[in-house]
Amino acid sequence: MPWSCGIVGLPNAGKSTLFKALTLLDVTIESYPFSTIDPNKAVVPLPDQRLAALAELTQALKCTPAILEIVDVAGLVKGASMGEGLGNQFLGHLRDVDLLIHLVACFDLSDYKSIAVNERIETVEVELCLADLEVIYRRKQKLEPKLKSGDRNSSVEMGILIKAEEFLQQGLLLRTVNFKTAEFNVLNQLSLLTLKPMLYVFNLDEVSAAISDLSLFPKIGPAILLCASLEAELTDLPDDEKIQFIEAFGLKESRIELLLKECYRILNLATFYTIKGSEAKAWIVTKGISVIDAAGKIHTDMERGFINAEVIPWNVLLAEGSLSKVREKGLSKTEGKNYPVQDGDVLFVRFRQ
Repeated sequence: MPWSCGIVGLPNAGKSTLFKALTLLDVTIESYPFSTIDPNKAVVPLPDQRLAALAELTQALKCTPAILEIVDVAGLVKGASMGEGLGNQFLGHLRDVDLLIHLVACFDLSDYKSIAVNERIETVEVELCLADLEVIYRRKQKLEPKLKSGDRNSSVEMGILIKAEEFLQQGLLLRTVNFKTAEFNVLNQLSLLTLKPMLYVFNLDEVSAAISDLSLFPKIGPAILLCASLEAELTDLPDDEKIQFIEAFGLKESRIELLLKECYRILNLATFYTIKGSEAKAWIVTKGISVIDAAGKIHTDMERGFINAEVIPWNVLLAEGSLSKVREKGLSKTEGKNYPVQDGDVLFVRFRQ
């Protein structure tokens, strides 16, 4: 399964427009609430100049980038967790994502640090807290019979749930709480929305598209600025016109790539590469993953029959110009199953079939 990001926000914040800009898909975009009835899903290739260089060097006929899955659901409204609007029907689609992209409308210059922006943020976050409280309540109910029988594990879990419940009742997102590892592991099994990492995206109008000063906006966590409508327009232009279009709005580059890079950074990911036959391929994994687990991402047979892996840093391979030269100079390393994969490693896995 690919890593995934879910877009959340109020109706008319520009979520479907951002989804189009990210995925190059023509999705329903309307100026009234609840136009997104079914969740939109798509996979987005991650820009990767290293992969392109490796593919060119090895004359690969196929170049396969790493991907992120993007999920866009209906806008949340105040009371969504209690059945208002349509947003509550689709929160379940976000429980399986790895990161939330919270899109906040900032279409007015006077709006940036206004009470209105903070209220928009708070409305969504309160609904996420309430949705998680409902999940915890249901879990507590299931634990009650085991508690009556004196089950110790259930008693420990109940204590953790009550602790999390108290934070949520105060309006605190659980990702901001410093839980112990054991507590986090218990809560993480519930796929709680407020436990997920979040990237705030302030959606500007086209007049303000060039603004890059984040200090103008609420300081609430990792954030970027972009104009979703402008970015969506870019998807319809041929490549030779995109640069002129971007410069006309005072921008140096599209900020969609910045958004993807921030998602990658927040998720604490690393990229490794494989070159097999005519294909060069990028894979994204959690930083520090062991090479045997990375091999399992490629194919389960590689993990089961793992012997070792030849490891070559991507820049070393590019500098030498060929695999044969790297090997002749002894610049590749043979690593065992516990080797922590480094960002940019090119892996050749040896395994028993």
